[in-house]
Amino acid sequence: MLNVLVLNGRITKDPQSKEIGETTIVNFDVAVDNVRKEKDGTRGTTFLPVICFNAIAINVAKHLHKGSKVAIVGSIQQRNFIRKDGSKGSVYEVIADSVEFLDSKPEEPSDGEIYEDENGEEKELKFDPYTGKPLKPVQK
Repeated sequence: MLNVLVLNGRITKDPQSKEIGETTIVNFDVAVDNVRKEKDGTRGTTFLPVICFNAIAINVAKHLHKGSKVAIVGSIQQRNFIRKDGSKGSVYEVIADSVEFLDSKPEEPSDGEIYEDENGEEKELKFDPYTGKPLKPVQK
């Protein structure tokens, strides 16, 4: 018997990362459309918690955010727990074996582009190679 799951959906909130010993764990929820239509003709949405570990977790935390479209291959896990009031509970979670980023890659800004600031002065843009965010303008 197999426990294999393939999902295609969007992340509903920014991934949350934590370290436990030498293990990196990232949690996020993914919204997936239901296959069957409701009586009114619309498709419902199911929200599933996803857990990633180590290298996959690091990439997810670094590159994905709320609204990112992803394809996930993994398995379903049932986790049992005891609530503070002593009652038993359980939750089903997706353990991701792979996460594919489905959004198109944003266009990379390039260093050296010249622009005019609000005073009409020409300035050169420089970008942080890790974040892609503009650094302070260089006077031309």
